[in-house]
Amino acid sequence: MRGKEKVRKLAKLPIPEVLDANHIQWLEQFLIDVTNKTNRYRYRHPDIKGCLVDETKNKCVYCESKIGHNTPGDVEHMVPTAINPNLHFIWINLTIACTECNRRKNAYYSAELPFLDPYTDDIEDQIEHHGPIVGWKPNETAAETSIRILELEGHTRIELVMRKIEKIEEINNLVGRVMHEAGSPLGQVLSASLLRKADPSEEYSGMVKSVLERLGITNAIPED
Repeated sequence: MRGKEKVRKLAKLPIPEVLDANHIQWLEQFLIDVTNKTNRYRYRHPDIKGCLVDETKNKCVYCESKIGHNTPGDVEHMVPTAINPNLHFIWINLTIACTECNRRKNAYYSAELPFLDPYTDDIEDQIEHHGPIVGWKPNETAAETSIRILELEGHTRIELVMRKIEKIEEINNLVGRVMHEAGSPLGQVLSASLLRKADPSEEYSGMVKSVLERLGITNAIPED
């Protein structure tokens, strides 16, 4: 029996006080000299970055890798500064991405072929998980565009693919133990642990949920 489809959509937290109080002045200073690194990177303030990490559940908004696994995470401008510098310090334009996703997206922006927005788009309704590889559903051009640019559709990003394979193996092993201990107190503990792996706060939760659904384990998968 299939459970309710989970979408991976993030909620924006309230603007950090330091950004709310200073974003106008910071923008004025930045626009005077966009090459000044002090003025350019004020969005790296610990309170700002910390809030972004919290709202993204400590994960890259694109590939779902945990921030800190192999990267401290980069503050990402969803509309690149090169396209609209006036959005450089605007709270709703900021998020967190891993270094690899941030580097690949870079200054991409197109009104005709938009990038997926993790705050407004139902990501999991537009993509498909094929093991560690990500695909897109028919006619979902934003999903295809994003996945191709981020190189999530193949094996190019070998470190990411290997980490996701390790996660799948972990899930499969845990499923085996749950089945072996079915009906026992330990089985209940293992089952709860298995379902927690699909919690939106967990690394690669979208992929994990897909794996569990294919195994028919859906009734109590956590929802966003």
